[in-house]
Order: sequence, then C-alpha cells, then structure tokens
Amino acid sequence: MQRLWVIIIVLLAGVGVGAAAPLTIDEAVREAMENNPLIRQDDAYRQAAAFGERAARSDYFPKLSAAYAYQNLAESPFVNIYGNQVITNSRDQHYWEVALSQPVFSGFSISARHHLAELGLETRKLELQQTRQWVMLQVRQRCFDLLMAKSALKVAESSDAALVAHEADVRTFHENGLVPLNDLLKAQVARADSLQQRHRAEAGVKNVRSTLCLLLGRDYASDIEIADVAPAKPMAPSLNDQVQQALKARPEVAVLKQSIQSKVDEALLVKSDYYPRIDLLGKYQQNGDDLGASNNDYSNPYNASLGVQAQWTFFEFGKTRARSAKVRSEQRALSQTLEKIMDDVRLQVVQARLDLDVAAQNIGTARTALDQAREHWRITNLLYQQQLTTSTEVLDARSYLDRASNAYFEARYGYGKAHARLAWAMGEPRPDESGQAP
Repeated sequence: MQRLWVIIIVLLAGVGVGAAAPLTIDEAVREAMENNPLIRQDDAYRQAAAFGERAARSDYFPKLSAAYAYQNLAESPFVNIYGNQVITNSRDQHYWEVALSQPVFSGFSISARHHLAELGLETRKLELQQTRQWVMLQVRQRCFDLLMAKSALKVAESSDAALVAHEADVRTFHENGLVPLNDLLKAQVARADSLQQRHRAEAGVKNVRSTLCLLLGRDYASDIEIADVAPAKPMAPSLNDQVQQALKARPEVAVLKQSIQSKVDEALLVKSDYYPRIDLLGKYQQNGDDLGASNNDYSNPYNASLGVQAQWTFFEFGKTRARSAKVRSEQRALSQTLEKIMDDVRLQVVQARLDLDVAAQNIGTARTALDQAREHWRITNLLYQQQLTTSTEVLDARSYLDRASNAYFEARYGYGKAHARLAWAMGEPRPDESGQAP
C-alpha cells in the first residue's frame, strides 16, 4: 500500500512539472530583457564605452614611465686633448631612468576627448534603451500573433469537426435517396479544404511560437504558451500630447542630439592643434658600467631633473582648417537628419494612433458579425437536417462563420498589436499588458 502511494505521488509530481503555466505578456518581456542576444550585444557595447570613458579620463593624470638600455662598445670612448687620448666612459654602458609627465595645457584636447567619450557612453546607453524598446515591441506583437494563431487553429478545428458532421449528414441523406451525389461530393471537397486549413493553422502556430522563443532567448522548438488577458481600454491622451512625449522619450532623437553635440567637441579637438602642448616633466636617471648602473668612474652615476616641455606645430598647409570645416559640415548634416527623424517620429505616432482607433472601432463590428454568423450557421444547419435548405447554404454559412471568427480575433488581437506599436512610438520604457481590446 505504501508503495502505491509513492507511485501516485511521483506521477502527480511529473504531471506538475510537465504542465508549465502560460506566460503573461509582461513575463515574456522580462525574460526577453534578460536573454535576448541583441540586448546582450548592446549591453556589451555599453560596457566597452564605459571603459573607453575611463581611459579618456586617465589623460588628466600624470604618467609614470621607466626605461633601461645597455650597449657594449668595441672601444672605450675618448676625446683628444692636446694630442692625448682621454677616455670618457667605459665600454659597457648601462642606463636606466624613471620619468613622470604631467600635462599642463593641451589646447583643450584632453577635455574634448573625455567629453567625446562621455557622449559615446551616453549614446551606447540610449542605443541599449532603443534595442530594449524594439525587443519589447517585437515580443508583445509576437505574443498577440501567437494568441491569434491559436485562435485561428481553434476556428479551423471547429470548422473541420462541423464539416465532418455535415458530410455524415449528407451521406445519410444520399444513401436514403434524398440528395444527389453532387451534394455529397461538395461536402467531401469542403471537408478536405477545411483539413488543409487546419494543417496550415497548425504550421502557423509553430512558426509564431518559434519566432517568439528565439526572441526570448529560448530554443526555437521550446513549448511556450501565452496567457490571454482581460480586455481593457487604456486612457488615451490627446494626439499632440503623445507626439510631444515621443519627441522627448524616443532614444533615436536623443542619440542624434548627442551626435550633434559630439561634433561640437570634435571641432574643439581639431582646433586644439592651433595651440601648443605644454607638459611638466620630472626624471631620475642612472648611468654606469654595471647592471644596476650604480658604478661610474668617469661621471656622476645618477642625476635628477625637473623641467617644462612645450611643443607647437603652427603650420600644416591648412590641414587643421580643412578638418575643422569638415566637422562643421558634418554637424549641419546631422542637424538635418535630426529634423527628418523627428518628422518620422511624429508620423509613427500619428499612424499608430490611427491604427489603434481603427482597431478599437472594428472590435464591436466584428463581434456583432460573429454573433450573427453563429446564429446563421445554427439555423441553416438545423434547416438542412430537416431538409428545408440545401447543402450549399450550409457550406456557405460555415464559411461565413469561419471568416467572421477570424475577423473578430484579428480585430481583437490587432488592437493589442496596435497598442504595443503606439507605446513603442511614444518611447514608453515598459509594456502595458492591459492594452488588448476594448
């Protein structure tokens, strides 16, 4: 008896493990944020930009360097003094030094490079945000596509079952001589067509599911289900408010604005060639004939120095002026690109808002048509069973019901997709699971 209970518990546990709960749309989005390869790629680029900013910042601080040299001369160096050769150094020469260099003035090039690196980091952050929003949009739309594909499969299965039953009715009537063979053939053809529709619907579900799994970072053959959400209509602000929000929130706009600012810093970096570079230098050195360069019979073995070094390239045949003009032209081009992107954002918001309004209006019409098609099918099927109408009317009624069912689900889930696209167009950072259908 105890063994039986153990078997029952194991079987129940297996059932619990195999039956995975369907994901909500928010849960699917969160999973994609953690596992999507595009997001991981842009996050790695963001980390690289952060290290680049840190490297550019280090140019403000002093640099410490060391050098060591050794050479063996064929003869000892000497000088002639009144005809006498006086040796000035040994054949074995060892030299080492430690130097400290601190930039004093660089023509603003260091600050310009650092600011460019900071803008590069901010740009990578915005690009990561842009990718995250795009992945959110794709996940939400594929979730609604999966719900739509499953609904289409249910419609195909229901239609196939109904036409199987109708074929049986026609066969019975034909065997009793009530209907001609032509009616039976039409019913069989209609049933074969419904079976093909069912197969296509099954393939459609698998295709959408695979696409969604890859977006979530899962294996393409994973079994995933999306939980349907309760219909709800979100509060919609005015179109002008949505456009203004989009212009403030869309990362594409911010990226271009930062690109324009980076051209300002790049121009400053180019103009730094007009100025001299000044560095403060400190050095300690030793020179001798042993490995540590501590023994020197001809001069002092060590010395230290502190000085200032200035370097100025003041003529390059107009190179700096040409580079500066090039940067200004690129800045003007980016300004025009920004205007184009802002116009695109405005149009995207307008189009998404119109699609959302149309989808909302279509819900009620599609629901009414579905109710009418169901009743028409019910009445026509009953009339045929009483031989008060033809098989053609039954097949037409079923076709109307299938089209009305698919139209309703397309309108319902199309509203969810339209809401997702409007949220993306407005630059909303998080999806709203309530945006399905009114």
